[in-house]
Amino acid sequence: MKLFSITLILIALLGLLAYTNPKMDNYDQFISQRITEETRKEKDPMAGAFGSLFGGFAANLMTKQTVRKDYVFFSTYDTSFGNEQLRAIGVLNNFYITEDRKSQHDN
Repeated sequence: MKLFSITLILIALLGLLAYTNPKMDNYDQFISQRITEETRKEKDPMAGAFGSLFGGFAANLMTKQTVRKDYVFFSTYDTSFGNEQLRAIGVLNNFYITEDRKSQHDN
């Protein structure tokens, strides 16, 4: 009986993970929110207004540059936009940034 209960809990957990695996639309919303938050931190009010107005457009462009790998229970997102690299894991309808860096170019 104990093994049966553990099996049911495991199946339920895996089902939950599969059901809440975020899609690309969710990632687009996440990027848009992140851009808005970053522009609000700017001291320049013009930059904040610019980010609020064009954050969704910029997020859409970034999403088009994103490679999503779906592993059924979670997904990875690899975005290269200009000289920036952003990597995230999507699980349980949330995103966790694993890498956020700007590329270094030698002149």
